[in-house]
Amino acid sequence: MDFLHVWRLATEKESDPTRVPTRENLLRAMRWLVEGSRSGDSLVFHFSGHGVQKLDMNDDEVDGYNEALCPMDFERSGKILDDDINEIIVRPLGKGVKLHAIVDTCHSGTILDLPYLCRMSRYVGTMQLLAGSAFQL
Repeated sequence: MDFLHVWRLATEKESDPTRVPTRENLLRAMRWLVEGSRSGDSLVFHFSGHGVQKLDMNDDEVDGYNEALCPMDFERSGKILDDDINEIIVRPLGKGVKLHAIVDTCHSGTILDLPYLCRMSRYVGTMQLLAGSAFQL
């Protein structure tokens, strides 16, 4: 059983240009992550960096904003929208494939554009999972 494959992008100080966290490299790494996954696989996506909100232009966001990751070259190449992330690493997942996403950015709460909304209540100590209506799997 192959259980550990890692593609790590470093910082702008990286000497290997394929490992610098540019938009193109991040998108390539996300595609690589899910490529060939099958039932029983457990995938981990981790991103620590800048995140922003961007006005939603296709009316698929309940709050009117897309969330986005900012690669180091975002001013030249653009941000990576939650719509793109969902299309690349969520929708291709087959039955029985688990995706664990750790996203350490501002505005990352809905960065995967999942069809669920989790509401936590610190007063009651309960969690409620609500089905979303703005997204179809």
